[in-house]
Amino acid sequence: MDPVPGDPPVIAVTTNLDTVVDPVVTDSLEVTYEVLIENGEFYVVEAFIANQQIYLADTTSGSFQIYSHLVYQPGTDTLYLNFYYSTNSNSLADIFNLEANVVDLKYPVSFLEGGAR
Repeated sequence: MDPVPGDPPVIAVTTNLDTVVDPVVTDSLEVTYEVLIENGEFYVVEAFIANQQIYLADTTSGSFQIYSHLVYQPGTDTLYLNFYYSTNSNSLADIFNLEANVVDLKYPVSFLEGGAR
């Protein structure tokens, strides 16, 4: 179905991460995601941890790894996932894909054994 200008997109994002129990990284942790969007266009997903971008893709489903060497010491850090999609506002910026809505997710991630190498 083609987007109708002015109608806001409806988006749903799912991941394999739990919001109740912190995922644990001993060596690596696989993160999977899926984006369902109606009446809009998906642009990009980006992931950050320890102030580093660790993933960037323009696919509505995928996976990536978090490695223990991304942090300098064991402990808890935050994984930030940002999913950008069209505003469908029909503004000039929207028409040229220069504006976006974003779904921001964040998850605490525990690193049991880490250390930058």
